[in-house]
Amino acid sequence: MDRQAYLMDMRTQGKLKGMKPCFVFLKNNIGRIYNEGQSDFILSSKGGKLYFQKISAILHVLKPKSDFELPISRFQTYSFERKSYAAKLTLFDKHGFFIEIWYQTGLKETYSTEVNIARIIKELEEDYGIKKDDGVINETEGNDKCGEESNKEVRSTEEK
Repeated sequence: MDRQAYLMDMRTQGKLKGMKPCFVFLKNNIGRIYNEGQSDFILSSKGGKLYFQKISAILHVLKPKSDFELPISRFQTYSFERKSYAAKLTLFDKHGFFIEIWYQTGLKETYSTEVNIARIIKELEEDYGIKKDDGVINETEGNDKCGEESNKEVRSTEEK
């Protein structure tokens, strides 16, 4: 699939929901925001939302019934990790939920995705105040009592 031609075709047909389109894939993870198994998407942003438009794996056509969107205001921090031919942008909300957005890197056809992800990160920081997660736990903020019930159970069994 020629990604640039595919995006141009979607633009001319008016099928793109947002700006800064990126070819990404999501995996089922413990972050509890996306739990549908691994799938390919076109990620874009517009009007304070992140749009995920699902692409079928074989024919590379849009599957609108599986599309979803997330309000950017939901997220507070992000982390970014780059490996040899893939990168991962993880967005965290105040409840400890997260979504991992994976994408390919280092190839000629992935250049526009890499540039647009960088533009989306800049937008997250400058327009929405989302901070890069430095890995430091702030114990005064906590995580809105997530897991507090399980901590009570552990304490009660330790006391016995």
